[in-house]
Amino acid sequence: MLDRLGSGVLADDPSHAKLTESADRGRRFLESLFDPILGLLPEYRGAKVYWLFHDNYLAAKVLAGSNPALADKITSAIHRFGIDHSGKIEILFGEAKQPLPLRQYQLNDVQHIGEKIVKTEIVRDTILKGWQEYADLLFFAAIAEPDPDQGRHHLDDALKLWDGTGFKDRVAAKHHQYATYKLALALIAATKLGVKPQPQPAILERLLALQSKEGGWITDYDEQRKPLGMANVETTCLAILALDAVAKAL
Repeated sequence: MLDRLGSGVLADDPSHAKLTESADRGRRFLESLFDPILGLLPEYRGAKVYWLFHDNYLAAKVLAGSNPALADKITSAIHRFGIDHSGKIEILFGEAKQPLPLRQYQLNDVQHIGEKIVKTEIVRDTILKGWQEYADLLFFAAIAEPDPDQGRHHLDDALKLWDGTGFKDRVAAKHHQYATYKLALALIAATKLGVKPQPQPAILERLLALQSKEGGWITDYDEQRKPLGMANVETTCLAILALDAVAKAL
């Protein structure tokens, strides 16, 4: 199921320009959400909840190259709340201090500011059991695994959950809908491991189709591929990272 990345662009690959333009639209969407009072982005447009990790940590990473001034404001705001890590999302950038084994996480309220709530996710010490049933955690493990062969094994296990529409893991099977961010994680993991999975063109096509008119990415979609929910920060950031990674590998 895994092939080494070649040096040329295949006929079924979207052009570098198309991927870049889509990612740029996503970045403009993120910029439009910035709340100058808190120095953060809300979970989605109109939301009263602001996540330090993962949302704003990811937003600062995604905007660092295109809008460094805004990225710095976001990073400074995160630090003002006394939060400097989560423990899981940093795996994508090699910044997690103890990426493996995967552990349970907790969602914490950090501060209430009027009607607005600042929250964050933090990884706890308890080892997470049954994580192999979830596509996103398999992708994280594939990225974090120092042994390339074991990393590819995790990636292949996740790709076995691909059913032609999405990653039908335990959550998707229960709720009969798919998470968009798992499409993005699949592409990020594959490019980091230097492979091009056979379903990559279909995964990329599905991801591109879930970009909203505003430029952000819709959170979920159903078994008929109909978008569900709204565009949010975390999904948009991961989609941008995926498109950047694929474009760079072309």
